[in-house]
Parts: sequence; structure tokens; C-alpha cells
Amino acid sequence: MHFKRIAHVCLHVTDLQRSLAYYGRLGFTEVFHFTRKGRDFGRYLQVADQCFLELFEEPGRGPVVNNGIVHFCLETDNLQALMAFLDAQGVSYTAPKLGGDFTWQIWLEDPDGNKFEVHAYTDRSMQQHGGTMEADW
Repeated sequence: MHFKRIAHVCLHVTDLQRSLAYYGRLGFTEVFHFTRKGRDFGRYLQVADQCFLELFEEPGRGPVVNNGIVHFCLETDNLQALMAFLDAQGVSYTAPKLGGDFTWQIWLEDPDGNKFEVHAYTDRSMQQHGGTMEADW
């Protein structure tokens, strides 16, 4: 294979400091800063080993509009422990759901309305075994 993984996802945010506070509560850590014309403009955040989120401030951007990329998804080994961590951080999320792919999932939404999924594989997860899934959305 020519590619190893998705290296990062980039989001436009309306208030960089507010977004840094939110993603900081999730445990993301700052790797480096971006400036534009000498002004603080963005951050590169580490999510996990070799997994990053890039944020660029666009104050007048308006509401989130889906132009093809619908969401990003993070993987966890222990969804229950993650939910306990999120509860302690005051971060809201949806109720856990076993998807049609036999993978547990929860959904979060950042301050700008960017929705993202966190999932935990099971021993039946189609990501590991293949198959066909009938979409229920």
C-alpha cells in the first residue's frame, strides 16, 4: 500500500481559543502554532500516535456546511472509560449505539458544530471482518 493512515483532519473554527479549550478537554495536545501576518491563526493538535487535528481560525465563516466530508472518526479501545472521562470533563456526547457494522459508537459536536464520531471495535466489527451492511440512516 502507498498510504499508511490519514495524517490529519483540518477544521475551520470561528474562535480558536474556544476550540483549543474544547479539544484540550478531550486531551488533544498542541504540537505547533500557525501565524498569518504575525497573528495567531491556527494549531496542530495531536490526538493520538501519528493522528492529528489541524485548526484554522476563520471568524466570519458562518455555520458548518457539509461539502462532501461528513465527519471524522476517532477510535478508542475502551468506550466506557472514555465516556467516564468525557463526563468528568463536562463534554456532552450521544448515547452509545451499536452500529449496523457491529462497532460501538458515540458522537460529539465541537463549539462550531463540527460533528465527529468515536468508535470502539467489537469482535464482530465489519471493519475487521468485511461483509455488507444495510445503512439505517
